[in-house]
Amino acid sequence: MKVLVVGAGSVGQVFGRHYQAGGAEVTFFVREKYKAEVERGFDMYPLNRRRARRGEAVRFEGFDVVTRADEVAARGFDQVMITVASPALRGPWLAELVAAAGDATIVALQPGLDDRGLYLAAGAVEERLVQGLISLISYHAPLPGETRFARPGMAYWFPPMGPSPFSGPAARRDAVVAALRRGGLPAKKHPDVPRTAGFPTAVMMPYLVALELGGWTVEGAVRAGKLALGGRGAREAIDIVRARLGKPPFGTGLLARARVLRAGVFLARPFIPLPLEVYLQEHFTKVGDQTREFLDGYIAKGKAAGLPTAALEQLAAELATARAA
Repeated sequence: MKVLVVGAGSVGQVFGRHYQAGGAEVTFFVREKYKAEVERGFDMYPLNRRRARRGEAVRFEGFDVVTRADEVAARGFDQVMITVASPALRGPWLAELVAAAGDATIVALQPGLDDRGLYLAAGAVEERLVQGLISLISYHAPLPGETRFARPGMAYWFPPMGPSPFSGPAARRDAVVAALRRGGLPAKKHPDVPRTAGFPTAVMMPYLVALELGGWTVEGAVRAGKLALGGRGAREAIDIVRARLGKPPFGTGLLARARVLRAGVFLARPFIPLPLEVYLQEHFTKVGDQTREFLDGYIAKGKAAGLPTAALEQLAAELATARAA
């Protein structure tokens, strides 16, 4: 199997490594300015392994790197997995890539409500489009304060009982799931990933803003009154997504209760092999434009539907002030 992974960041590296471990021939598609760096290969720390937790890296290399759509068309691929953040989907490059991919399965990992439409507008067809949801945690190690890693690399962790779900045309979806499983990445078939992804994302984005306003700690957000504001924003976002996707999965409303989230983070800390709040700050600061884009999208959709958006608007206003300071 020949697989093209678009983006060689924290997500692309992990999926690329496990595709390769399952026997696939992996190629990365990156901007020209990153080509030489990616060609050198990566040190990786799979934290589900004890050795990696102690700081022993594994090497990921032996893949190709391309930077142009014509190179993609010339090589031909079975699957094209796109791992970039949602805002990066905009621009002519996506249509050029989709056209160059030919009959390859397009695997989309972006969780936004409008992202599927961007793929379709770029020329992807329903019969070739598989959508997935990222359930792993991956980050550039070491995080501030971490001392266990001998040299910089990509650390990642698969939460227990949380395989990444994929949905789409059955044969193509099954081929994606099988290829990842062969390489040791937890993956499963799912009837409708876009609907599933819409609700946890609606909960997460307001809370991320609340954490940022609270100095990227749960207790700081509690003291500043921002965690409760994030919970109100999450409930508004859930209602906005409900108007588009229908009834949310069981238990979604509980996650929008600040006390429940606070308790969950407290109970989970001993079992997560990384400093969670430091990770959230490092990762979501880098993709801060995506968080703001999602927040603005919820507000626009809520107003168009005549739904409450006061908490979301307050979060957006305070975030803009904080980032401008």
